[in-house]
Amino acid sequence: MAFTQAHWHELIGQGYTVVSDLIDDQRLRSAQDAASHLNAVHPDQGWERTRNELWREIRHCPDPAFEALATGVLEPLASEILETVHSPERIQLASTLPGFETRGGVGRNFHIDGGKQPSLAAFNVLFGVALTPVASNTAGGFHVLPGSHDRFAEMFRSQPPDTPVHWGEVKLAGQQRFLAGARMVVPRLNPGDVIVAHSFLAHGTSANRSDVRRDMIFQRRAAIALCDPVTRAEAREAFMRDHWSFFRIPASVRIACRESLSC
Repeated sequence: MAFTQAHWHELIGQGYTVVSDLIDDQRLRSAQDAASHLNAVHPDQGWERTRNELWREIRHCPDPAFEALATGVLEPLASEILETVHSPERIQLASTLPGFETRGGVGRNFHIDGGKQPSLAAFNVLFGVALTPVASNTAGGFHVLPGSHDRFAEMFRSQPPDTPVHWGEVKLAGQQRFLAGARMVVPRLNPGDVIVAHSFLAHGTSANRSDVRRDMIFQRRAAIALCDPVTRAEAREAFMRDHWSFFRIPASVRIACRESLSC
């Protein structure tokens, strides 16, 4: 099993964990080459156009190298973490160029995913695969607010059960409350490391004051019930009120978490 009890304790306790040694050299090199090629042809081949392209993304990037990595590595990993796994899911390429700075506030740099609509586009976990190293707080890396998944979950769970809830507005209110002045953490990553983050974990991108570009690919993973048009309304409601719904948490981990204040 690639996802160990230690990974479960970290995911539950801090909202994220890092899984190493899953990606073989050939898959990693192919993905790195694909990212370099796509950056070389920017803004062609699907890059989003923004006012600040020192942070850039292709939201749906069906490059064969990325798809091979997702199918061969991320799909089996998702099956260890979730009771069921919806497939396929789009792959995002995100690159942070030297000179990128975060300006604070809520938005690209400090947020949780899911949109702003009355029903959030709920999913369970976000996978991020490092294609280049993140060795410092200022290398343009993926940054997170540990424990924020539980704070958002508590806020979602406290909403009245007998009246309609505009989950997008609740989410934005939580971002304003929890993220102002928050001290984000930049997990150290080697090429090929996979960060696994709960979907309620606040995250973003750190400044890149290095002289090299940072490349990562991301993929959301969700239980089938959260995606099926027949079940998703009820499943999303359940997930907003119990943020560990649809996870394959081992019984031993559940017992340990009940007995310990550490997770």
